[in-house]
Amino acid sequence: MRRRRKRIIITSISCISILLLLTILLLHFLYFSFSFTTEDGTRISNNSDIEVTYGQKELPIIKAVYKDFRDNKNGTEANVTKEGEANLQKIGEYPITYKASYNGKEKSITLNIKVVDKTPPEINLKGGNEINWILGKEFKDPGYTAIDDVDGDVTGNVAVSGTVDANKEGDYTLTYTVKDSAGNENTVTRIVHVIVKKEVDPGNKVVYLTFDDGPGPYTEKLLNILDKYNVKVTFFVTNGFPNYQNMIAEEARRGHTVAVHSYTHKYEQIYTSVDAFFDDFNKMNDVIKKQTGHTSNILRFPGGGSNTISKKYCQGIMTALTNEVTKRGILYADWNVSSGDAGETTSTQQVASNVISGIQKNNVSTVLQHDIKDFSVNAVEQIIQWGQSNGYTFLPLTETSPMHHHAVNN
Repeated sequence: MRRRRKRIIITSISCISILLLLTILLLHFLYFSFSFTTEDGTRISNNSDIEVTYGQKELPIIKAVYKDFRDNKNGTEANVTKEGEANLQKIGEYPITYKASYNGKEKSITLNIKVVDKTPPEINLKGGNEINWILGKEFKDPGYTAIDDVDGDVTGNVAVSGTVDANKEGDYTLTYTVKDSAGNENTVTRIVHVIVKKEVDPGNKVVYLTFDDGPGPYTEKLLNILDKYNVKVTFFVTNGFPNYQNMIAEEARRGHTVAVHSYTHKYEQIYTSVDAFFDDFNKMNDVIKKQTGHTSNILRFPGGGSNTISKKYCQGIMTALTNEVTKRGILYADWNVSSGDAGETTSTQQVASNVISGIQKNNVSTVLQHDIKDFSVNAVEQIIQWGQSNGYTFLPLTETSPMHHHAVNN
């Protein structure tokens, strides 16, 4: 009897254990869940809308967490795969299915990926956000462009508000506004300074040493020579040697004038039209601003204002450009003393002789040299020593300096 009761008890315990195990297995397979989120933890569910910015490189990352009846807290990260693609370079809606799987269990949701335009058009003001205009010259807006990443060229949609009284000295604000087809709007402003052209007599026996086409490999050497004699000069800079761009900042830091020469110095590009010239001018001024914190309002035309090579690319371009820069309040400087380092000689002594001889013929001299020519840089110390011992003052060009102009031949 006792044995029989014992067998019944053992059998009952076994049955209960089996039932418990079966229950656990049943719960394991029936009571589980997957929760889906974006990478930042935002909960999403089937048919949720996910906005993606047009042009974005990748779809957002979708994550999933698995939980069953045994989990009390965070659950376990599940593997997520997707079916379907979205063209991120095309506005539209794209259904994509995301499948979460863990330990043999799966769940899928379908998300509506909306590729939308959230970026406003970019407005570029030709001539910059701040310009000078000479009092009495009829004002003409230097122009602008507006490009949208979806709609393309939307320049025709730009609305301009504000006026400039070119007959009254003062500061005037012009506002440029444009909106794309998605409703994204951008606004920029331009300050126009209507100014009286001022020129100050620098006195007698004044020398403006100017250096074109740099900075380059010999610019730092030149700066050290100038420091030695406490002489300040003017650098008409280019982007011919991009690895030396940092020397532009150094020129300004040491107290010299940094002015625009050309970004490319390619006649066949810059002298095809007024717009082409100012595109190049603005590019170089952008470099100057990046290095010095401000743009320059002083310019030297590649080849000088009297160059004739520009005729090959556009008849009358130099006449148009000299008139236009003057109206815009931009000062341009030619020279009345040539060092001959642009092709006439490669002799340091001859460069020094040419400059010294030219200086003696003028009360105020603007000297042309090139700091990308080692032999010309080597002549500078001799020029300064001679000038200082003979009572000459070396100055950098400023907006009140006299600007020597050549006769325009095109």
